[in-house]
Amino acid sequence: MFNQFNRIPPLHLLIAFEAIARHSSFARASEELALTPSAISHRIKNLEELWGIELFNRTGNQLRLTTAGARYLREVKESLNSLNTLARPEFKAKKTRLRIATPPTFGRQHLLPKLSEFTRLHPEIDIELHIQIPLMDVNAEEVDIEIRFGDGNYPGFEVTTLIAEPCVPACSRNYFQKIGGSSIFNPIQKPKDLKDLVLLRSPLEPWKPWFNAADLDWKEPDVGPQFNDLGLLIEAVVADMGVGLVRPRMVRSLMGTGQIIKLIDIESASPHNYYIVKNPNKQFPEIQSFVNWLTLQQW
Repeated sequence: MFNQFNRIPPLHLLIAFEAIARHSSFARASEELALTPSAISHRIKNLEELWGIELFNRTGNQLRLTTAGARYLREVKESLNSLNTLARPEFKAKKTRLRIATPPTFGRQHLLPKLSEFTRLHPEIDIELHIQIPLMDVNAEEVDIEIRFGDGNYPGFEVTTLIAEPCVPACSRNYFQKIGGSSIFNPIQKPKDLKDLVLLRSPLEPWKPWFNAADLDWKEPDVGPQFNDLGLLIEAVVADMGVGLVRPRMVRSLMGTGQIIKLIDIESASPHNYYIVKNPNKQFPEIQSFVNWLTLQQW
């Protein structure tokens, strides 16, 4: 059988009771709570009916707590004080931490410059950034979501293509001038003109797909400087070391200032792209918020 004393009275009844007891006046309590005297009187009536006791003695113009009312007031004050404590900032829910793994070049050149926008839109989420080694799928520690650079074949994970961009051969302005280039003349007229140039190598951006797109029956270069990081490859291009395959969006600012010059307009699809990779067992709102934000960006 239901015990009436296990019922929790509505909060608005308790607030009305405490205000009336503090002011010893229905009128002043109703003014404080922006209620009509009739409404506040009705709330006390409901509370008294709920417990089956009288909370106030009304004698003429005087309003006093009954013995039971005084005892109940102490309990109500303690309860309201507890609720007030829970509302303080130190008791509010802590921020949610989102651990993200990203390849170093993407993280440095693309993600970090935009990340403040995400944190502004989602102040409730704290970001923790980790480095993801391209093609090795190695993280510093377990993360919630990854941006991977690879072939997109990640069994057991949910995979969304983030950036799929073709590559073009490019070099620095100084290297361009060194091979005879000028503002009105490009010494590289045909793909085969790359034959005697230093081709910068990287397993992340192999030359063979571009050779095929340019109708060159050449093998993958096995000599020349090699870099296992796209950021280092780009820096090597800027440092006049030779010709590298670059993605126009990744070097957009460098091309804009003339530090990097595209040699030939022929593009080739890379075997590697950027993907959003997440564990299907991790369906947390902060992860989906980050995925939604990522896919809306103009990378």
